[in-house]
Amino acid sequence: MPRLLVIDDRDQTIEMCHRHLPQFDYVTRCDRPHPCQVCDERDKGCPLKCAHDYFEAAQALGREGALPDLVVLDLHFALPEEKLLPKEKEGLELEQARRKQGLYILEKLRKDHPKLPVVMLTTTDADMGERPQDPLVHFCENEVVDSRTLAAEISRALTLQHEAQEGPVFWGRSPAMADLRRQLAVLSRSPLPVLIEGETGTGKSFFAEHVLHPRSGAKGPLVVTDLSTVPSTLMPAHLFGSRRGSYTGAVEDHAGVFEQAHGGTLFLDEIANLDLELQRQLLLVLERGTVTRLGDSRPRPAAPKLVAATNLDLEQLLREGRFRPDLYMRLNPSTRLRIPPLRERRQDLSELVRFAVLDALRSEQLRPLARAYLARFPTPEDFLEENCIVAFGKPQARSARRDAFSVFLSQSALARLAAHPWRGNHRELKLLVTNSLVFTLVQQLDAPERPRSERAPAVLAISDHLIDQLLGKTHAPGPVLCSKGAGGERRVEVSLKPAQSFAEISADVERQYLMALFHAHEGDLDGIAAELFGPGANRRKVHLRMNQLGLRLRALRGETA
Repeated sequence: MPRLLVIDDRDQTIEMCHRHLPQFDYVTRCDRPHPCQVCDERDKGCPLKCAHDYFEAAQALGREGALPDLVVLDLHFALPEEKLLPKEKEGLELEQARRKQGLYILEKLRKDHPKLPVVMLTTTDADMGERPQDPLVHFCENEVVDSRTLAAEISRALTLQHEAQEGPVFWGRSPAMADLRRQLAVLSRSPLPVLIEGETGTGKSFFAEHVLHPRSGAKGPLVVTDLSTVPSTLMPAHLFGSRRGSYTGAVEDHAGVFEQAHGGTLFLDEIANLDLELQRQLLLVLERGTVTRLGDSRPRPAAPKLVAATNLDLEQLLREGRFRPDLYMRLNPSTRLRIPPLRERRQDLSELVRFAVLDALRSEQLRPLARAYLARFPTPEDFLEENCIVAFGKPQARSARRDAFSVFLSQSALARLAAHPWRGNHRELKLLVTNSLVFTLVQQLDAPERPRSERAPAVLAISDHLIDQLLGKTHAPGPVLCSKGAGGERRVEVSLKPAQSFAEISADVERQYLMALFHAHEGDLDGIAAELFGPGANRRKVHLRMNQLGLRLRALRGETA
């Protein structure tokens, strides 16, 4: 339920919201946990239902662990002079300060909390004067503000804020991404830890930084740390901090990442890298909300929203005794987030390629090359970066923009990209797209300059040969991808190629499947038989079928060694 803070010198606005807008929750200045609508102080003239000036608003915001979703702010305030902004009122008439008090409060809010959306209650433009040009400031215009108009403006502002806070994410049409989006809407506002699972390159840190943290409403910072890059001897000090002299090389007091992220979000990537003792200490910090630095005895507050990520199967690590069950349960595994790999989003691939190309064209990496190209081949009209397009098919003059880059990629190149396994996922796609644009731009810049009678559109045609080259460089042949899902099911990626009959195709699929199991079980035929047919299954059945498919154990074991 969205939370609102009402700032008005009168209680009429908050009373109207309580009566007619029950779909919202409201920030108050009291300590009672239940809403004002059911409070026994409601009809006794309680002054804590809303903020009546900037100072009461700052008090209400300061006592909250997270910022509200939106502020409803009046324009006129009939307040005594000592409660008005600005504090320095030289040359400012008292009545003018009252008529435009909302603008002064708005200026302070934008400075203190730049990402907090505001709906301002106003009547006419003449009364308002020059409006602030801020996408997070909205105006509810009416001679008498009614609940329906206010509710519509609040909903519109929250929708725009929600879309803006999702970050530069292309969600697409895949069911897996739709599930992820629904889960994020709930878990981002929850104070509980969040566990993100996904293969390398799927964007776990990206979602933590650009989606989970902005939508959490946390006032504190985002602190990102990759546990795979921290030496094991320095891990306790890195996580929990240290006092000067607590170990060799500790020349000054140091706050750990838990302490640094207090009140904000802490993203721990590759959490499976922690040993069991550090897992125990991590669990204690999560339970107590405090941390004690190495060599110190004083606990310090450390209560960030924890977002942990891994590309390993934590359930498998639990069975192997390499991950603590109590920490696993603390990480909320029932609502963990799984980011799907690219091969599960093949219906979105063309739009993902388009998204990646446009993002790369705007990146700082390509900006020097893009500027050099435009200096040599200026566009017929003023260049507008936001008008760049990506088209699939042969380059056509009628499809090209005259004021931006037009990037063309053939349908055969798109099919080649769709068939690629993308083991590096989004990271691999981004690298391939960036490289293809670099090569294409450099090729055009290195070509001999031809005299032109007039300016031509900025057309970049990425060749099929270049795509084949880059795919060959980014994808080295490796073992068949094989992993276990959250429910224990086996996921195996196979490569299909044409054959003379269905029997040959089926045999090839089965051959790849058995090879994947062989590598997963490190050559243990008993383990393969148990997984395929249940406990106590005979390994001879597996051995016989492998021989029938031309898989020789001696050759496979030599390959594994």
